[in-house]
Amino acid sequence: MTKKSRQNVSNNLISEGILQEIKSYRPLRLFIKKQKKKGNETNPFALRSKFLQLPTEKQTKYIQKAIDKYIQLLDEKSINEHVQVEGKLFENLLSKTEQKKYFESINAPTKPVNTAAAYYAEVKKQENDNNPKAWKLLSAEKKKHYIQKLNDAKNEYSAQTKNFSENLPEHLKVEYLSFINQAHHGSHVNDNNDENTNPVPIRQRRKSVQSLPENFQLTTNDNQQKLTRIQLDKLHKCKPDILYYEKKVSDDEKPTFINSTAKNAYIRSLFNQLSEKKRHKFILKSTKKWEEYLESNPTISEDQIPTLHLLLGKNDDIHYYFSSLGLPVRPPVSALYLYNNERQQTNSQQNWTDLSQTTKDEYIKRSSKLKHEYHQKLIEFVEKTLPSDYMKLEFFRNVKYAAKDYDIAIKDQVNEKDDGQLKITQYLVQKQKMDSNVIDDFDRIKQELLSTNLTNEQKKLVEHLGKIMNKYIDETVGDNLLRKIAFSRSAHPFFPYN
Repeated sequence: MTKKSRQNVSNNLISEGILQEIKSYRPLRLFIKKQKKKGNETNPFALRSKFLQLPTEKQTKYIQKAIDKYIQLLDEKSINEHVQVEGKLFENLLSKTEQKKYFESINAPTKPVNTAAAYYAEVKKQENDNNPKAWKLLSAEKKKHYIQKLNDAKNEYSAQTKNFSENLPEHLKVEYLSFINQAHHGSHVNDNNDENTNPVPIRQRRKSVQSLPENFQLTTNDNQQKLTRIQLDKLHKCKPDILYYEKKVSDDEKPTFINSTAKNAYIRSLFNQLSEKKRHKFILKSTKKWEEYLESNPTISEDQIPTLHLLLGKNDDIHYYFSSLGLPVRPPVSALYLYNNERQQTNSQQNWTDLSQTTKDEYIKRSSKLKHEYHQKLIEFVEKTLPSDYMKLEFFRNVKYAAKDYDIAIKDQVNEKDDGQLKITQYLVQKQKMDSNVIDDFDRIKQELLSTNLTNEQKKLVEHLGKIMNKYIDETVGDNLLRKIAFSRSAHPFFPYN
């Protein structure tokens, strides 16, 4: 409970006197006040240390007293939930750690771990198996099983938090919903408490997530324009969770919300409980509406204002959208990873170091071929599938490794042209040598004929035939060489002229 762990929020929504009264209810201050009543004259720093050493149960009692006084004050002063949330009054009362302790003490649902590997480790720990490599030894099929179990646990957690919040007092319900969503979502509360007003929880953030490719540098402005409030409202209506809520949840099933924070948390919770197939269905509907939205607001594309990250908050959702357009699957980064992927599918226990050099070379060739095919498909996707520079901008700035892979693909393409040109040049040089050998052979045969017992008339005929032959060879070889050089230059712009 250090000073850094608690936000000092300054706002104009509430008087400084009430804010100071809320701070006086902090658990540590209640503990110090009680110690002084007992006649304990120890300095506050020592008492703070003593408070932190108390058992969790005793600390929780002081936290509960603080919350009781806090809710009583809100009722006495008629402080509504809008001021309570936007003024961040609860954060002036309890630190994040204290909030977590309190909600755990009243049996709030326990959030599952974030990854399937961690989930599997917990399962094995219950079986007294602490092997740190246990997850890596699982087959791909078994991993899918635990991934699904984790997804089910997350969906169950979302449903539990909804039910749990319904049984809390209104003032505390708001704080709980804010607490469970603050780690993943930043929220903006609308100034209007009318639930029919479209809230705008979207933040206009970040100039670029990923660097752009070297040959795709657009003109950027440090004072880049932002979306207007009207544009933000329209974009918000295109979000997949909003589309689902408005289409699939009937008006009778829609609860009444005291503020936009609670409403948006509830909508996200419902959407996250959907199966992956249904979520993807609404993501595609959302992006289709987004494309229509861009057509009706051409200045967004002209001014290069990024919007896709505001529409789809998760990187996986953005990647799925571009995959639906034809984005090729990224191959393993090396032959080692290619082998490991296949080893997991076949459940093989053989390591890369156990393979023969011949087998390793085969995987290296396969890896190189996969990368080459991927680079060709990536160039085609960027240059032919993505319809505009704006879509390319959204692709490069939101999809991890997209810009890096595209740069490598372009360089590989140039290298291929250089290799092809080198082969043409080598052929022309070799052909020229072959033509030169033909002339030498003819001269040799002519000299052999002249050295035989020929009449003067026959020798004149041989000399005349030689002149005709030399003239024909000079004209034919020269024309062919010029034609080949001209063709190679037109077909390959990187061919050196000199």
